[in-house]
Amino acid sequence: MKMGRFVVDGHVHSQRHAAGPELKKRLADKSAGRKKLKYSELVQVMPQIEAYDNSERLLYDMNCYGVDMCILMASYGMTNEQNLALVEKYPDRFAALCIPTGGYSVEKYGKEEWTMEAACNELDRLLSTGKFCGIGEGFPCDPKVFYRKKRISRTDRIDELMQVMEVARKHEVPVHYHTGFAMGYHLGIPEALEPLWAHELASNFPDVPIIFDHGGMACWWWEHLVDQCLHVAASHDNVYLETGLYWTDLYYKPLLDPNIGAEKLLWGTDWGASIPVYSQPGHKPPTYAMQLIKEGLVTHQVDLFGWSLRQMRRLDITQDDLNLILGGNAARLYKLKFPLTRMFKAVE
Repeated sequence: MKMGRFVVDGHVHSQRHAAGPELKKRLADKSAGRKKLKYSELVQVMPQIEAYDNSERLLYDMNCYGVDMCILMASYGMTNEQNLALVEKYPDRFAALCIPTGGYSVEKYGKEEWTMEAACNELDRLLSTGKFCGIGEGFPCDPKVFYRKKRISRTDRIDELMQVMEVARKHEVPVHYHTGFAMGYHLGIPEALEPLWAHELASNFPDVPIIFDHGGMACWWWEHLVDQCLHVAASHDNVYLETGLYWTDLYYKPLLDPNIGAEKLLWGTDWGASIPVYSQPGHKPPTYAMQLIKEGLVTHQVDLFGWSLRQMRRLDITQDDLNLILGGNAARLYKLKFPLTRMFKAVE
């Protein structure tokens, strides 16, 4: 039985980096006896490696677990064009966010000076086509900052984020705010460890939906960033949490908060990312997502749909609330097509 009436994963990467050949070459050059590929080495090669279409595996998992639709995101080395091609091929199964390729493109990386003004102009052009339903993953960022080769102050970065919010307001679309990082590598997105910065964005742009990527739980078991995301979401009507990497008990924090609740949660797993799930039976939490540095890169397609849906299946809440989290909220925020009205609980 499907988990809900309309199941939408709000955070999916249908593209994957063909990093194996380059990483194996580095492995051979550095040490003939070393067998494990490191996450730190992966992040070094990602800016120079094009991503390939991994939708065959994605569609298999969607059919396996009853996932009706996915919101596609591009990131470093990935392209809007590949995502859009998948949307056009399967319009009932996919919708896509957009990013300015100047920040991530293999073709442009390190070859031109980056500015937020140019990034916002590109976002404006992309959203003007009407083919994208939001901005993300995360806010655009100077590649030199993104890959930790340059620093930026809090004030300057928030000023940059405000420019993106203006574009989102113009096109009436949500914008994604990335939180946390995956343990194996630390990309230098300044706001990733500072969810409280979003108070300024939400206050100045109350009409623009802000969705916290990962809801503060990108990996590991530390709830500190989750609590900060909850503080922002409880304070502003336009702030939402993506919760697909939450374990069961963690869901109850926002569900029990009278200023958050099911109407502000969206299921989103980061499917396609190289993030395995760690098991520690008898401890809290018993399982959680984390890149395992000592074990090296995961080489198979991690089953995030299966793990995440099991966490949700254990929740003792109404099916109407589950339906909101699993797809109703996504349908409302991304303006997704659904054949019937009054199938989801009304939300102010």
